[in-house]
Amino acid sequence: MKNYKELAKQCRLKVLEMVHRGQTSHIASNFSVIDIATVLYENLKEGDEVFWSKGWASASIYYFLAKQGKIPFEDLDKFPNAPYLALAETYVNGVLVSGGSMGHGLPVAVGLAIAKKMKGEKGTVYCIMGDGELNEGTTWESAMLASHHKLDNLVVFVDRNGWQAMGKTEEVINIDPCKAFQGFDWYAHEIDGHNHEQIERCLVDFVRPRAMICNTVKGKGVSFMEGHLLFHYKHVDKETYELALKELQK
Repeated sequence: MKNYKELAKQCRLKVLEMVHRGQTSHIASNFSVIDIATVLYENLKEGDEVFWSKGWASASIYYFLAKQGKIPFEDLDKFPNAPYLALAETYVNGVLVSGGSMGHGLPVAVGLAIAKKMKGEKGTVYCIMGDGELNEGTTWESAMLASHHKLDNLVVFVDRNGWQAMGKTEEVINIDPCKAFQGFDWYAHEIDGHNHEQIERCLVDFVRPRAMICNTVKGKGVSFMEGHLLFHYKHVDKETYELALKELQK
């Protein structure tokens, strides 16, 4: 198996640097999704596409696009200046949907998956979502449409870190994501979103749309960022950067 642990570590180090230098926010939201994205991008095949509905994890998005060669790696040092904004926009090569507002990624991903089926094109369409997006009506309209068209070329990864902008997701609207997707005739399954082997096992062919509910830790990798809302918005100042860097380099 590939050394996903080291690959994810290198991503967290670079994303930390980008967010600190740019004095932007959402570092904890980036850190929760990095293990999922690391495994996914290391296993993409010809024709595969990745939609980031979770566009506020933009530093991670740009990092993986640079790893793919879709943008120059040195452009990461421009973040968050145009076109590499703190909320990912389609001005950047490889960003397929603007991700500031929630609930837009899956509808567009469903559209592309339908188009691929109609044209007989190979490749899987992946959509990375935050768990707060499960409150959006567009999510479930898209789920119904995907089921109707039997989109076996569509996979959703939900970064279920338990928090959204104003509090715990279960306290804002408490739903069971697995049961909700299953109710629309999706294959839905819970996994540990930091277990690379479990994530890798999700990347298999199937006969209907799939939703992988990835239980993650907000701020994963830095102890004082983990499991609360503070670093959803808080900037990473010099002292915080140095403390976080020390933990990540262990």
